[in-house]
Amino acid sequence: MDKLIDKLIESSIIKGILFSAFDKLGPQPIYMFPEPIDEDLREKANSDNGEANKLGISLRDYTQIAIKNISLLLGDGNIFKQDFNALKKYHHFGIMPFPDFHLTSLSYFHFIDAKFSEIPLASAFCILIDEKKRSFLYDNIKRLKNVITDFFSEFDKHITEELLPQEQVARDFKKLLEKIINIEQTPSTPITTQRKMKIILSGLDNSGKTSFILSVDRKFSKLIGLKPTRGADVSSIEALGTNIFLWDLGGQRRYQEGYLDKSQIYLFEADLLFYFIDLRDEERFSESIEYLKKIRTALKNLEQNTPIIYIFSKGDPDIIDSIEMQSNIKDLKKNLTNLSSIGSPEIYVTSMFKIFSILRAFSSGIAKLSPNRNLIEQNLREFTSLTGSSLVLLLSSDGLVLAEHFTPEAMKITNMQNSEELINVFEVVAPQFTTLFKIFYKFKLSEKEEAIFRVSNSIILLKRVEIVNYELYVLFLIDEESKKDIINQHLQDFLNRTQDLLLRYIS
Repeated sequence: MDKLIDKLIESSIIKGILFSAFDKLGPQPIYMFPEPIDEDLREKANSDNGEANKLGISLRDYTQIAIKNISLLLGDGNIFKQDFNALKKYHHFGIMPFPDFHLTSLSYFHFIDAKFSEIPLASAFCILIDEKKRSFLYDNIKRLKNVITDFFSEFDKHITEELLPQEQVARDFKKLLEKIINIEQTPSTPITTQRKMKIILSGLDNSGKTSFILSVDRKFSKLIGLKPTRGADVSSIEALGTNIFLWDLGGQRRYQEGYLDKSQIYLFEADLLFYFIDLRDEERFSESIEYLKKIRTALKNLEQNTPIIYIFSKGDPDIIDSIEMQSNIKDLKKNLTNLSSIGSPEIYVTSMFKIFSILRAFSSGIAKLSPNRNLIEQNLREFTSLTGSSLVLLLSSDGLVLAEHFTPEAMKITNMQNSEELINVFEVVAPQFTTLFKIFYKFKLSEKEEAIFRVSNSIILLKRVEIVNYELYVLFLIDEESKKDIINQHLQDFLNRTQDLLLRYIS
């Protein structure tokens, strides 16, 4: 059976699959396909172009991959303080690089109710791909997730009594591999060396789409005398280490039907859609909602679950609190809620005079494109508890929020009424603190890698960190400065553990 699996692997871009678990000896590789090669034969395998073992790695190498995977799931170990019902909800995916082996993996992390273990069995399954073909994982991640979670919902039942020998489970993994290869043979997009992300900006004309793009890309001078977009304007920006293609669909009526008639061009394979509504243009609200309905129908016909984020533009500071604007917001939210079939619609009020309101909305969209965010936030949750912090935000150098976690204590020390208000405030001010720190750092007014801001009875600690060649910022809300010492004590461990997830955040 293992030889049949090896043949499947040889016909695929997949280099191998690995199931790991945390047993009595710690993180261990349990099921490995292809089987590990004897280290003495590694050189021969390489000279044979990998025919002896396409992956060409030893048991020790598999063990290194297992350790990295399982340590991400367990964090600092405090996770076992939770009851098993909570642990059963942990079903996370992550895309991780293994540069020592020139591989990238899609890893699935979850706990198994194993009767032979006193604690829930921490497990990680990964598909190993040549790092140059990693776009396959991103572009097909929804289909891969479904196949993998369906597989383990049944496979876990076979290993609750004991971890069976590999020969007894090989047939199961062969079937899984065949389904994965079927996705490879019918990919959502052609397999390339770089992921290409497509974000649609749609809405009526004069709803703020182009201003949004220019603000995100910091091209403020072009905002002066801005003319309406005619037709579709495709541009690209670099964010979080990858190129993002932005499709600005001009909203004049004469173009709208064209986008819908040719949705297989304009809407096809969209990773994300921002829909813009001008808060000041009440007379066109109905028209805007009708156009939105048509777009949603087109996405449904394409069988795409493209996430939609709603932007209420032109919510400028001088008018946003007026009775008229608040009434407009209330009416629009009601209309969008009625349209939403799953949960509440995600809505942001933005203004070109408040750049951070635009960055916050863009951050939220980018976060939806990262398969790693949930796993990063799980580790952030453990780190927050370990350090006694009330709130922690992880920020890119551009001020984009990569991950966040807060405790009920955060609302107490800030005197805020609810969690939504808390996150709204900190997601807006965090990039401002970052910008202020960068200015002081640039002009040598601060040579430290941190800054402290005192706000009422709380302290905001901002720390500049580096992962490989990437600059990041971590913002902490704490109730006393002495907690800075324990943060410094554990921060590097957290960064070391999550750096691979961060490096593959979206790229």
